[in-house]
Amino acid sequence: MKTYLLTAALIIAAIPSFACTAEDLTAKATEVSQKMQELTAKDPQKAAAVAQKMTAGQAQTATDPNGACKLYDDILAELQ
Repeated sequence: MKTYLLTAALIIAAIPSFACTAEDLTAKATEVSQKMQELTAKDPQKAAAVAQKMTAGQAQTATDPNGACKLYDDILAELQ
């Protein structure tokens, strides 16, 4: 029983560390912006498509920081 309680306490304590912070969002947004500028210079059509996807996703994640971080991660993966 003690092991179970200790494990549960450790999991609960670790959960906030997985949350996306405002600093994380700012860093990801900056990186996406830089990558989008590079893509716009190389392939404007693809940049427009990615921008549409990002705009649609931002409307859905406006009040969800973790969702916004995932959106930025997905966009960054697509821009690689």
